[in-house]
Amino acid sequence: MVQISQTEEDIKISIELNRLVTRKPDVVLLPQYLKFNNPPIFFERHLAQEIDEMASFCRIFKNEARIVLVKKEKGFWPEMFQKLDKEALMQKRLEIADLIVERNKKRDEKALERYENKRRAEIEKEIKRETAMRERVKQFQEDSVREALVVDVRKEANNATPKTEQPSSVVPSASRLATPLMLPPMSSVRGSGRITVSFSSQHKRNTPMRESQTTRDNAYAAAGGPNAAVNPPMESLDE
Repeated sequence: MVQISQTEEDIKISIELNRLVTRKPDVVLLPQYLKFNNPPIFFERHLAQEIDEMASFCRIFKNEARIVLVKKEKGFWPEMFQKLDKEALMQKRLEIADLIVERNKKRDEKALERYENKRRAEIEKEIKRETAMRERVKQFQEDSVREALVVDVRKEANNATPKTEQPSSVVPSASRLATPLMLPPMSSVRGSGRITVSFSSQHKRNTPMRESQTTRDNAYAAAGGPNAAVNPPMESLDE
């Protein structure tokens, strides 16, 4: 079911959809041509006057498709659509097909031109960024060389200026903070010789006898063992 109404500014066409639209319909809007194709629905009309194809639009809803055709010149149209016979309709379709091909070609050319312009703008932006980076690096190098030259000139000027003696009470801060490094004098090398060591008396240290061996030693001495009269080995210790 199709409902058509018009005002002084536009023409509204409502096409009822008997099922859910699962793919994008084929909608063509030309100055004097309208086509809506969404199988099994096909709606085609040749307009009596021209419309603004760029301002006109089509919206798809759940149960209907609404097409709004904006008129180029405001006013009511006595006849909204042309009445054509079969031969004239076929001729019009051929003309419309050629017009659609030409329009698609121009659309593709414009899309390609927009892409090229965008790509060119990105390349120019990248070139500007790299140029600015090179300029910053060059400026940094020049500043570094200039600062190095200034430091060298200052060092030469300080070396060329004669130093004046300052009173002992006035001590520069660098002299106060820096402690001079003083190396100890080198001692003379000791010659070869002999050192004689003598002890006044023999150093002895008595150690306590181990009680655990007293009984064994007494028994050994009573038995008449050799060196029984000598003190046991743990009785004294010489150092």
